[in-house]
Amino acid sequence: MIGKRSRETEQLLTTMERQIDRIHTALIVRDPGTTLSADAYEGLRKQVIASASSRLQHVAQLAEFDVALRRGASAEDLAALIDQWLGQAGIERVEDPSVQGAWETDAIGHAAEVEIPAYVDGVTGRLVRQGRLRLTRETPQPIREDTQQPESAEAGPAPGGVDADGSELPSEEQADDERYSDKESEGIKGDS
Repeated sequence: MIGKRSRETEQLLTTMERQIDRIHTALIVRDPGTTLSADAYEGLRKQVIASASSRLQHVAQLAEFDVALRRGASAEDLAALIDQWLGQAGIERVEDPSVQGAWETDAIGHAAEVEIPAYVDGVTGRLVRQGRLRLTRETPQPIREDTQQPESAEAGPAPGGVDADGSELPSEEQADDERYSDKESEGIKGDS
């Protein structure tokens, strides 16, 4: 009962807020002599000018692109032109797959490479265009420095194998035991 009444009251308040906003807008438009009306008109005027300026800039870029193509610009020249325009507009190209929220595909826990970069407005930080990642099959494993790389074939056959003359070599454990015995005997010889 209380929940239903609370919802009805909330809906009534929302409706009243909308009606007050409409009345406020109507008063601003009806009497342009007030300070509030003048500010609203000034804001609208600035938006119209900015929109026209933005369109003019876009049309100029299209014309510049067309001229470059007709003059036989290379792919590198066109890429430099686009980079220049992105810089002028404050747009940043994102090519780091670890940036969260910039990609169509979530790559958390997977190795990924950028297939299509994302674009972010450098001023507001707002995402302009999502990029696309290509997930790789395997997660890259870090290279451990404590692992020994195999030495060249000159180091001799592996323990537990067969020597060139066909005789059996000691196993890895036996080879370790022999090396330990050699070190002990050297220690004894060194003490005397």
